[in-house]
Amino acid sequence: MYIDEPVGVDLSAGGVPLSFRWRGISYAIVSAPEPWLSRRAWWQQSDRVTRGRTLPLDVPTWRVDAIALTSGAPRDDGVYDLAHHGDGWRLVGASTVELDQRLFA
Repeated sequence: MYIDEPVGVDLSAGGVPLSFRWRGISYAIVSAPEPWLSRRAWWQQSDRVTRGRTLPLDVPTWRVDAIALTSGAPRDDGVYDLAHHGDGWRLVGASTVELDQRLFA
């Protein structure tokens, strides 16, 4: 599911995501994150670039397996996509059993 919401991400010394916070819930990353580059949806944004400057099209993204740690949150583990844009981290996608049941039941 495409989300595109800001998240707080804690990184290792090497810049690899270790945990993140989304909608008041803390998540622990429980397997090795998988890095890749995704494309910025430039056709959906109104940002204009001044002459002689460019905005990168590629966005560093990490696919992570994570589980909620916050008390009272569903203990549903899932797959989350974290992207690092110039202005910070965003959760751009998620797939969990709970989300899948709500969306596709």
